[in-house]
Amino acid sequence: MRILVAHNVSRTRSGGMSRIMGFIHDEIAAAGHSIEWLCAEDVPDALRGSRGRFGFPWLVWRTAREAVRKRQPFDIINVHEPQGALVALDQRRVSRYGVVVTSHGLEQRAWELALEERRAGRSGPNLKTRLVYPATSLWQSRIALKRARLVLALNEQDRAYLATRLGVPPSRTCRMRPGASEIYSARSSGRRYDSGRRLVFAGTWRKNKGIEDLIPAFTTLAQRHPGISLTVLGSGVPDSQVTNAFPADIRAQIHPIEKADDEIAARTLAFSDVFVLPSLFEGTPLTLIEGMMSGLPVVTTDTCGMRDTIVHEVTGLLVRTHAPDQLVSAIERLIGDADLRSRLGGAARDEALARHTWPFVAREVLDAYLQLVEPGPCESRSGVRTLDQPT
Repeated sequence: MRILVAHNVSRTRSGGMSRIMGFIHDEIAAAGHSIEWLCAEDVPDALRGSRGRFGFPWLVWRTAREAVRKRQPFDIINVHEPQGALVALDQRRVSRYGVVVTSHGLEQRAWELALEERRAGRSGPNLKTRLVYPATSLWQSRIALKRARLVLALNEQDRAYLATRLGVPPSRTCRMRPGASEIYSARSSGRRYDSGRRLVFAGTWRKNKGIEDLIPAFTTLAQRHPGISLTVLGSGVPDSQVTNAFPADIRAQIHPIEKADDEIAARTLAFSDVFVLPSLFEGTPLTLIEGMMSGLPVVTTDTCGMRDTIVHEVTGLLVRTHAPDQLVSAIERLIGDADLRSRLGGAARDEALARHTWPFVAREVLDAYLQLVEPGPCESRSGVRTLDQPT
């Protein structure tokens, strides 16, 4: 197959989206298929910035049309949800087997959550964003999702939302798991569970990652447990922005580390004791899988892809969103119980190695692609699936 992967993110694989798409399609290329990329670096200067909301979708469509003109059409076009409307509407002319829209967390669900946060008196979108975003981007996502031949979603809540709120049949959706390099398991192969005071938060330092709950939770923990520390891995913001979010008397216990590559991240996680991620909204965070593969006991929220990946009391501990007190209680359980840390961390590593290596998750995506080429019931690791052509 000849596949175009069109996502308006950097080729450098510095973020979760670029890493998931990159490593999965590396495996698909290794299986003998041709992968071509359309990324942020390919966007002309005239189409950058706010104009990219329309410019990148046009660039995807133009690239696909040019391939048809040269009589080398793409078999499948995989496009990120916010940029997929134009090619999804024209998919019969620009691809042989259709458009696959990938969602890394449904835009509509994220938007509704942001508005809910604002109504609850917490920070939310300002007036300009409330006017501009639905008018320029949100409607494109809805069209792309409804018209795509297949939607790849990163969690089951998104799949249910697609069916009940947007009318996308479950037969045209498929869950895509994130993976992780086995370097995480290798660097943590000698892990001991005799300490529980080195916490690690791995993710971008922003609201949807639950930082507004992490800050008061760790502040309480620091008061109760002298010597406890928090490493913030891959925040994407200046170190001072992270440390200054905490009270002055505990800032020395906060350790921001830039996630330059898997080696640095794997060594950081190997040196940590407990993985903490109180996200409000995600697809399925790549860092969660990396923490699991590192054998870390996990404390995360009972929503989105975290709920799909972590079994409470088996591979980690789940808490409610917006519940710093529950976060504190769960972490304190782990601080005080080495056997619990060992049991949860070992089970998390086993689950990650069984279902979240890049070859495994890429095989599921490739199965979905092949199902478009040869419609009909398809037995794969994710179960029996049939794909319908949208009307």
